[in-house]
Amino acid sequence: MESTEQNTKDFPPGPKGWPLVGNIIELARNEKPASVVFTEYAKEYGNIFSIRVGKRWAVVLNGAATIKEALLKKGVEFANRTTSYTTDLFTEGGQDIAFGQYSPSWKLHRKLAFSAFRKLATGDNKRFEKLVYSIIPALTANLDSKLSEPFDPHTSLSSSIYNILASLCFGKQYEFDDPQLTRLIYLSKEADKLAGSGSLADFIPIFKYVPTPGQRKLEAVWKEFLGFISQELEEHREKYDGGFHRDALTVSTRIKDEGKEDMNLITETRIRQTVTDVFTAGTDTSIFTLQWCVGLMVQYPEVQAKVAEEVDRVVGRDRLPSLDDRGELVYTPQQPCTRLCGHFLDESGKVRLHPEGFMPFSTGRRVCIGESVAKAELFLIFAWLFQHYKFSKPIGQEEKDFSEGNPQPAVNMMKDIEVVVEKRF
Repeated sequence: MESTEQNTKDFPPGPKGWPLVGNIIELARNEKPASVVFTEYAKEYGNIFSIRVGKRWAVVLNGAATIKEALLKKGVEFANRTTSYTTDLFTEGGQDIAFGQYSPSWKLHRKLAFSAFRKLATGDNKRFEKLVYSIIPALTANLDSKLSEPFDPHTSLSSSIYNILASLCFGKQYEFDDPQLTRLIYLSKEADKLAGSGSLADFIPIFKYVPTPGQRKLEAVWKEFLGFISQELEEHREKYDGGFHRDALTVSTRIKDEGKEDMNLITETRIRQTVTDVFTAGTDTSIFTLQWCVGLMVQYPEVQAKVAEEVDRVVGRDRLPSLDDRGELVYTPQQPCTRLCGHFLDESGKVRLHPEGFMPFSTGRRVCIGESVAKAELFLIFAWLFQHYKFSKPIGQEEKDFSEGNPQPAVNMMKDIEVVVEKRF
């Protein structure tokens, strides 16, 4: 979606809106997620149509061919991001990678983040496996304490993913019951919830001068979250000795100190925002995906049994799954990638080509730089979970649909669930 506050005579057709608010009312009243509504609009107005959200005019692209033409063939033209009250708040005025404008500074900090991933994760499989599996003792103790009792897996999964990203970004880990970790997870979840609810100021900018209670709460939550990142930056600045690359902050600090890049572009705000991008994007998306994995494996126990059987056959029970096992584990790595069990497998169980429109990490100039890290992390955790544990529905919830989503503006969240876990051996 591309947006502007100015309409032009060349804008494509689209549904008529109301004065001042545009199409906000009909979108808000519609019980269907925006992605479904936009698909229905495309049938009436074509794959390229326009809507007005408050004062903003937006051009919406539908269909894999149309989207790829924009992002690949016209990558520079579509490389920028629209601004809003919420994104400006999160990014300190567009100083991050996810929402920053396409510029020399943006390209440099994207390069820094990619360099950190390469040095700390994707460049060494064994080192990355060690990083991911560093959370296994705590996760095992946590799951073992919940055997046979219904529990919400979100907290266990969140603590695991946050510790992996804390190691990657800050070179530290927390106990699962550490108050600072609990607070960090709360702040991130609360920010997602408040931002996902939408702010009137995002659509009618003048309302940013009339702060609502939700707006003030979001500002307070995000100020505290950024304060945590700033504290980590300060601690690294005090401890950094110019030595080994042990985390993303160390990599950024070393590159800045070496002066190999344009120092005017490497500001404290940019570094803080780059690390915030890596940390928040790497935690939320992986947690959402693993939640779906557990929910879907519970909903489809026959698929869970196939995953466990394949891991037993390829990996066995005497060692941890390795990234080297991906060539032999054909069925297992497909499950974290789709809501529809077996969607990427043919009738013989072999991997088939992904649909043309399957772009979970986007494409073009803004393609996710953490794609390889996310895939490797999810593979290792998913394989380990179902190597060691079996998840099922609690008594009395046998008829509940654990594959039901709760669509939000930016992501299809899983509804809160409780599961029962038992050890496989």
